[in-house]
Amino acid sequence: MIKQLALSLIMIVFSATSWADTQTIRVLDKNGNPVNNAVILINKSVLASPHGAQDNVIIDQVDKQFVPKVSSIQEGSTVVFPNSDNIRHHVYSFSKAKPFELKLYSDQERPKVTFDKPGVVTLGCNIHDDMIGYVVINNALQGFVSDASGKVSIEFNDAVSKQSQAITLRVWHPWMGDDLNAGELIELKMPIKNSDIKLDVAPPAPKKEEKSRLEKRFNRLGA
Repeated sequence: MIKQLALSLIMIVFSATSWADTQTIRVLDKNGNPVNNAVILINKSVLASPHGAQDNVIIDQVDKQFVPKVSSIQEGSTVVFPNSDNIRHHVYSFSKAKPFELKLYSDQERPKVTFDKPGVVTLGCNIHDDMIGYVVINNALQGFVSDASGKVSIEFNDAVSKQSQAITLRVWHPWMGDDLNAGELIELKMPIKNSDIKLDVAPPAPKKEEKSRLEKRFNRLGA
C-alpha cells in the first residue's frame, strides 16, 4: 500500500513537471545592450502555470528608490508598500489606471493598495523627485520583467512549445512612455530557445546638471 502511494506521488510530480517547457528570452536595446525592467506581455493560454490576482505583492522603498522599479501584476492584485528607509516617504500616482495617495509614513507602517484596472501606473514620492516606479497591471495577458542581463525565463505549456507555432509578444519599457499600447508587438516562432528581442529604444541622455548661480556668475564651468 505504501509503495503504491509513493509510486502515485512520483507519477503526479512527474506529470506536473513534464508539461512545462522553460525557455529564455533576452531583451536588447537598438544598440545591442541588455535592457533591464522590460515587461514581456504574453497570452496566459500558452503558459504552463498562469496565475491570477495575488495578495501582498511587495514594492519596497530602499535608498530612496522603489524596489523593484518595475512590477508586473494581474488585475485585482494587492500591493504592500513597506518603507525600509529610515526616513519617511509619500507614495502617490496620478495614473488613470489607479490614482492614489499614501501620505508620509515611516518604516513602522505597511500600507496596501489594490490595483483593479489594467494599465500602467507610475509611482512617485512628493519628497524625493528621483523616486519613480512602475506597476503594469494585466488582465488576459501575463507579464514577465527582464533582469539586469535583459533575460526573462518563461514556462510554456508543452503543447504550445512542440507545435512550432508563432506566438505574439508585446514588449514594453518605461522609456516608451506610460501607455502599454506603445509597446512593440513581436512575433516569435516556437520553440524560442534563447532568443534575442531587439527593441527600437535606447537609454535617454543623462540630465545636465543645472549650474549654481555662483558658477554662472563667475563662469567657472566655461559657460
